[in-house]
Amino acid sequence: MRKIIACFLICAAVILCFAGCGSGDNSKIVGKWEATKVKLNGEMINFSELETENKEFSFEFREDGSCRAVLGGIENNGSYTFNHTSVDIVYGGKEEKLRYDSGVLTLTFYYNNETTSYMFTKVE
Repeated sequence: MRKIIACFLICAAVILCFAGCGSGDNSKIVGKWEATKVKLNGEMINFSELETENKEFSFEFREDGSCRAVLGGIENNGSYTFNHTSVDIVYGGKEEKLRYDSGVLTLTFYYNNETTSYMFTKVE
């Protein structure tokens, strides 16, 4: 009888371990994210201070692995993979890697020896 109970407990533990893994991890990033801060040449400013009227900067991540990226008002649909510390996105023939840290996504561009980083926070 003890062997049956021990076997049952081991099976239950294995099932619980697998139930804790998988697509539930995406729940940290599923939703809409908007740019809130920008780091230009080492200086951090609020995104609202930039002259970006009618030029949306956002990401929307769906549970099924699809996403919508709007950068500078240009919209593309694509797919993503969440890796706990980063999000790999493929959209419009491009691949981007966003860093994920403490509920903030950061997208960094390198252009003409200058670095610009956009920080996104979840709004919905």
